[in-house]
Amino acid sequence: MELNLEKNTITLYGKSYKYDLLLKKLASLPGEDIYQFISNRGIALPRRMNCMAMISALNERIQYLHSKSLTKEEFASLEHFKDFGETKLSDLFNLIQDEESFYLYRYNLMNLIMINHDGLSLNDGEVQYLKTLKKSGTEDFLDYENYISACSLEEEGTFDGVEMETLKESLRLSGTADDVKKLGEKYGIEIPEHLTRDQYYEYIVYYLKKKDKYTEETDNDLANMTLAGLTTFSRRNGIPLNPTLNKEDYITYLFYFLDGCDIVTTSLEELKATPEYEAKAYKFDLSQIGIFGDEEAKRIVQFEGDDDPRYVEAITDIIDAYNRSLKEEEEAKAEEAPSEPEEEKLFVPLRPGEKTMDDDDGNIELEEFEIELAQNDPEPEPEPKAEDTPEEFEMPIELEEVKEELKPEPVVEKIDITNVIKNEEFASKKLKNLKNGNRNVIILTVVICFIALVLGFVTYALIR
Repeated sequence: MELNLEKNTITLYGKSYKYDLLLKKLASLPGEDIYQFISNRGIALPRRMNCMAMISALNERIQYLHSKSLTKEEFASLEHFKDFGETKLSDLFNLIQDEESFYLYRYNLMNLIMINHDGLSLNDGEVQYLKTLKKSGTEDFLDYENYISACSLEEEGTFDGVEMETLKESLRLSGTADDVKKLGEKYGIEIPEHLTRDQYYEYIVYYLKKKDKYTEETDNDLANMTLAGLTTFSRRNGIPLNPTLNKEDYITYLFYFLDGCDIVTTSLEELKATPEYEAKAYKFDLSQIGIFGDEEAKRIVQFEGDDDPRYVEAITDIIDAYNRSLKEEEEAKAEEAPSEPEEEKLFVPLRPGEKTMDDDDGNIELEEFEIELAQNDPEPEPEPKAEDTPEEFEMPIELEEVKEELKPEPVVEKIDITNVIKNEEFASKKLKNLKNGNRNVIILTVVICFIALVLGFVTYALIR
């Protein structure tokens, strides 16, 4: 295989092809096909290659962001995007991607693979095989990138596609606690929110050994300490980890865990690349981001070469188009909003000689009009005098009593209760029984008392 970038040719089995046409074909293949091909070869891609491909596309995409594209915090973190690892780059790419940037990422990834064909041991037959694969449509960005990440390995001294110390500093400057936890989860590293006593003890021993301060005597003391005692010991000896973890502790614990791992690396010793894969340095005018979020979009990105007339024209068109669409959207919402229904005016027939407001010549005598209305109104009924009011109504009436009086009384048929006793079919028999019942009780009481008296007399006589 022979690759000539200047002439834009690639030679396979002695036959030359247009190199850019080959890249377009490879960029149209699904990520699953690329994953199957790389996995079956036994030589993994360097994870940094995937990072570089995303950076090359982000270099172009970030230039055309405006003040409404991201939040203020997201723009602030972008100043360090050149040091982002694969996980953070993937999140950023998914946030601001468009169809053009997604294609550029795939195109540049295939270019990196072909540029490094020697290190990856790609031969003519394998490239010819990729060339003959049928296009079946690519996945969305996250699925495609996951396939590429799955067939990638680290280089010596890197993690998540970035050198260890660079990644650590990047997480401190632009990462959040959730970013650190998500990074650990991606590689199966569980970062707890609270360390157990044993976990904390193991870290302290690790740290003391790393600083050449470990002794068996110190270890014996630590082995007998509770979690509270270990916390006090750490505070006094400047150990940079607390049992309850915050963002800084997450980072410390993550790299402590990595220090004890054997990370599998790729066999590619040197990764070749062209200048477009190097991250550009950006600055952002955060003062252009409105507080309330309802202002128009403004230019915010600053980088070397941003005064190019072609760029200025392009970014101006993008911002104008956004503000125009925003205005059209607001106008559409205003038109869709239901208008308040007008009050229905009642039609009142006019009296003979009466004028409407439309016929008003400004000479209507209001006093005569009011007098006429007063004459047509019925006379109000005279209010009752205080002396005609019964005394029982002169007392103030409670509100609840008034409400009860206002309720309509149910119509009930009245019964003359004086006839109940005389009516044998209803209550007379019962009333008679009740009346006779009192007499029977008195007689029974007298009889009982008499019998008791006789028995008492007889008993007294017998005793004597």
